[in-house]
Amino acid sequence: MTETELSRAAEKYFGIKADEGDLKKFKAWLCENQAGEGPDFLEKVFSSGQAAGFLTVNETYFFREPAHFTFLNDFLSASIESGGDDKITDLKICSAAVSTGCEAYSIAMLIESFNGGIDGGINKPLSYSIDAFDINPKSIETALSGNYSSRSLREDGSSFHHIAEPYMQKKADSFQVDRSLMGKINFFVHNLMKEFPAKGYDIIFFRNAFIYFTPQGRERVLDNLVSALREGGILIMGVSETAGVKHHKLAAKNTGDVFYFQKNDFVV
Repeated sequence: MTETELSRAAEKYFGIKADEGDLKKFKAWLCENQAGEGPDFLEKVFSSGQAAGFLTVNETYFFREPAHFTFLNDFLSASIESGGDDKITDLKICSAAVSTGCEAYSIAMLIESFNGGIDGGINKPLSYSIDAFDINPKSIETALSGNYSSRSLREDGSSFHHIAEPYMQKKADSFQVDRSLMGKINFFVHNLMKEFPAKGYDIIFFRNAFIYFTPQGRERVLDNLVSALREGGILIMGVSETAGVKHHKLAAKNTGDVFYFQKNDFVV
């Protein structure tokens, strides 16, 4: 099996253009492990997620690109203050390509903090659910454990560290996320090239993964993202990715600090 053939397989199964160095490591691993496995070995490796461990990027940390979390906080405020049909009482969020889970936990921490600041009266704490998935099973295992290295808290996002700290128990060289947050998030393995198992999300975070997809892969991923959003739902992409987003049902929006996309079935 050549690296070119493996690259084509990555495009077929994952929709991505794999890094050459990653392909070399993957090929070496295959040579050591495929003896006697038969012609279906490669498909098994891709479908099981083993290939994802070699070919996908898992860079993540808490409150990355903090402007998006300021945007989310503003969205929460607007949602409880609205007196009309726009008022949301049960928020449904998806963190797509979540890697090891920092983004999903950051979202949960922010909502919990927001709910803690509601002073009663006519406004009630928001109920919410978060679905969070990644194609790499090992990344999801880390997310489910809630255990992270000290590098998971960085200067980018430091303005939100006061929100994270109550939920992160410091150990010698790592952090353990509070167990109370784990029940708020449904972590699972899923391939973005396939339709989402759930629909009707108010917000989907899909950040810093789009850049790795081929043009054909991007088209399919965007179709799946749009299909999973409710009408009027919001898609948040990585800062460097927004210029590459083109879809006939997504309207580009700009708050001045954040670019995002809103689903509208009538956008041409």
